[in-house]
Amino acid sequence: MADKHSCGVGLIGAGVVGGGVAGLLLSRRELLARRTGIDIELLAVADVDAARAAALGVPEKKILADYRLLFDNPEIKVVVELIGGVGVAANAILDAIEAGRHVVTANKALLAKRGREIFAKADKKGVIVAFEAAVAGGIPLILALRDGLVANRMQSLLGIVNGTCNYILSQMAASGRPFAECLAEAQRLGFAEADPSADIDGLDSGHKLALLSALAFETWIDFPSLHIEGIRDIRDEDIRITGNLGYTLKLLGVIRPEQPPEIIAKGSGGGSGRLFLSVHPALLRRGDPLAGVSGSLNAVKTEGDAVMESMFCGRGAGRYPTASAVVSDIALAASAAVFGGRGPRWSPPEENAYSLAPIADYRTRYYLRFTVLDAPGVLGRITTVLGRNQVSIAAAHQFEGDHPDGAASVCIFSHVAREGDILASLAEIGGMDFLRGKPALIRIEE
Repeated sequence: MADKHSCGVGLIGAGVVGGGVAGLLLSRRELLARRTGIDIELLAVADVDAARAAALGVPEKKILADYRLLFDNPEIKVVVELIGGVGVAANAILDAIEAGRHVVTANKALLAKRGREIFAKADKKGVIVAFEAAVAGGIPLILALRDGLVANRMQSLLGIVNGTCNYILSQMAASGRPFAECLAEAQRLGFAEADPSADIDGLDSGHKLALLSALAFETWIDFPSLHIEGIRDIRDEDIRITGNLGYTLKLLGVIRPEQPPEIIAKGSGGGSGRLFLSVHPALLRRGDPLAGVSGSLNAVKTEGDAVMESMFCGRGAGRYPTASAVVSDIALAASAAVFGGRGPRWSPPEENAYSLAPIADYRTRYYLRFTVLDAPGVLGRITTVLGRNQVSIAAAHQFEGDHPDGAASVCIFSHVAREGDILASLAEIGGMDFLRGKPALIRIEE
């Protein structure tokens, strides 16, 4: 590869996404060369399953059993990690950086947990770590936040960033079936893993939200500090009731300053304000653009002070949508390797622009459902407790017929309230003799 406009790539992992990346690099080499001005060549694939790599059309001489052999080839300037996890993958990325290679990864869990260490080492070694595919799959969201919206102070970010959960909730709404049935269907169709915990418990969305916070709000939050709720406890009853009243339920990642940025001290750093970060089920009015994003699609809605509202929507997972994002990062890293410079210099902020606000101080509207003994005075006792805790009621509805033993569902929509006051109310009501089962709480994002 004597041509200075050539760049070798080493791929670690030939699984679903890795196979898609290998296929694109092998089949679209000429197209990429025309568009980037660089001959990007896949020089080696490291995978413990040599047959899997060979099945992709990778020549036998380019298949390695140990990723560390990639570093013996000086023509490999870009290393792509696609094995996932936080063990071997972390070692592979750190070894690649130490060897002076630019790195491309889709590993959101690793970056959310060890990103500071990884980016700090890359900064010291003068290489880039590109991670477009780590959030929202094939949607060029990282590019937009890092470059396209660079002039904006971000006002808010709301995102559907897990296709598994979005598929399950969409099916529950469309069919009226319970969560367990829709999850089983998602597993049969390949939209959910055999062990879906990371998805349905909100952890996958949380990993992505941590990265989006660093990019959009210059605030790196340690992952265990995030408020995360999943969808295991979502009842088809709540989807039906709220759907009949014009709402759609989604699992959202929400990033929102406690106060608008324009009234916070200008500039980043110094803990100049507080930031809410939360993954939780939320009700959206049907007219909201995010409400119409169904199936396994992902979507993120941002608001910047200059550009106002922007919406990004597309495939959040899958072999080729994710591979497309990885290859875009490979082109970026190849450009840095060939033409000099370091590409986009992004790393977690040294000093956070915001401190993390406790979820108890979050303010929004709430949907509450109580399964109660259908008897006189019950609604009044509930509303009395809410009023005593400074929770104002916007509407109340009672539904009968879905419960045994004469029970009924009392559903309340609040005005904007503080979450700590809502939780205090639920704790008090939870000890009352008329209650049948645990109350439901779902935030309303407007």
